[in-house]
Amino acid sequence: MSYNGVDFYIRPFQRRDSEQVKNLFKLCIGYERGSSRWYALRGSPKRLNSITCYVIFAVGLLVASPAGPAQLCYRIAGIAAAVLSAAFFLFHRWQLSSAFLHHANPATHADFSDIAVHYGVVEKSDGTSYFTGRSGFWVAERLVDGKPNGEVVGCVGLDDRYRPDPHHAELRRMAVSSTMQRKGLGRHLIEGVFHHVQEHKINTISLQTTGYSTSAVGFYERFGWKLVAHQSIPGKPWLDFRLGEYRLDI
Repeated sequence: MSYNGVDFYIRPFQRRDSEQVKNLFKLCIGYERGSSRWYALRGSPKRLNSITCYVIFAVGLLVASPAGPAQLCYRIAGIAAAVLSAAFFLFHRWQLSSAFLHHANPATHADFSDIAVHYGVVEKSDGTSYFTGRSGFWVAERLVDGKPNGEVVGCVGLDDRYRPDPHHAELRRMAVSSTMQRKGLGRHLIEGVFHHVQEHKINTISLQTTGYSTSAVGFYERFGWKLVAHQSIPGKPWLDFRLGEYRLDI
């Protein structure tokens, strides 16, 4: 299909796509401009924990300055407060960056160890693929002069493994190449999932995404997904990872 002069087509995953899919996911989550990590590091300085650091830092400097109390102990306390608040700000950004880089690593996700097996993809002798069950994994391949050139520029998965309700599945691994942003590719990927969902009588689709990328959140909300819960990284409630769970009832 063509959208604004850009050609691509959506098809089921094939094993030869595996490395490209992993690399695309890695870039979209952690390593390119516009990635989830990029939005998080850009948005974090405006969040409450960062603002708290600014206030403590400013108060500490004021107390430590000649305009503050004359007692030495107050000035030492002011310097300590300023140093510690700056250190926490930098530590938080490092931890936030590390969390996204960890998530971007395909080796940390079980489904990436064998995408075809996990999502029930079977390849036929003619090179095409089909799904054996309710799960599925799709890729968008670029077309050049109307012919596929083998370049994977988008992907998305539908996973029903972890939901006890057979009519409930999870949208996973949504990724679109930075070269194909705002060209309709993401919409076509989601529409392909919806077609599959209707065929298999799936009534609910859940997904998780970070709240830093307002464009990504808005994209899902336009399709009808609604925020139902927030989560933080286990053991690090102070880390502003902002993971939201969204639900779409069809």
